[in-house]
Amino acid sequence: MKEVSETVFADFRAGYSKAFRIIFEIYHQVILQYVYGFCHHREEAEEVAQDTFTQLFIYRDKIHGAESILPFLYAVSKRIAVSHFRRKVIREEALVHIGTLSKRNPYDTQEAVLIKELHDSLHKIIEELPQQQRKVFVLHKMEDLSCQEIADELAISKNTVKNHLAVATKTVRIKLQRLICFF
Repeated sequence: MKEVSETVFADFRAGYSKAFRIIFEIYHQVILQYVYGFCHHREEAEEVAQDTFTQLFIYRDKIHGAESILPFLYAVSKRIAVSHFRRKVIREEALVHIGTLSKRNPYDTQEAVLIKELHDSLHKIIEELPQQQRKVFVLHKMEDLSCQEIADELAISKNTVKNHLAVATKTVRIKLQRLICFF
């Protein structure tokens, strides 16, 4: 594996995208394989790796030397992978719970009303997303298409799809959390 030179590191800390790209190319495959060891799913590993490198760029001023990049990437990718896994487990448990609720007494109107309100609110939040983010979010989260399939369908790059997906997911998550506080 190549090392990051001090010049590239200084340019990276200054925010130059070319230097970031060099660091990305050096470490991306290593982090992708590391994360794949946790989740055993290529698409999830790519999403976690993408989020990891986004965090690297955001917190670049906290990294004090080129030798600190890889440990930072390992620590952040593990944290993101664990968080991703927790969300997946919670989502699956919620689906099981919703399935259980739907098999219960149909006359339990209060729960049915709350579920419908939550469902309607989710759709409203999705509709409020910018058009391209909405398309990417719906295709990925609801139609279960991969980032590459979405990129092909919308004639945009895979990285653009990932960026739209990251922003849209964060927006939906924040708005849902605010909404759930009111329920």
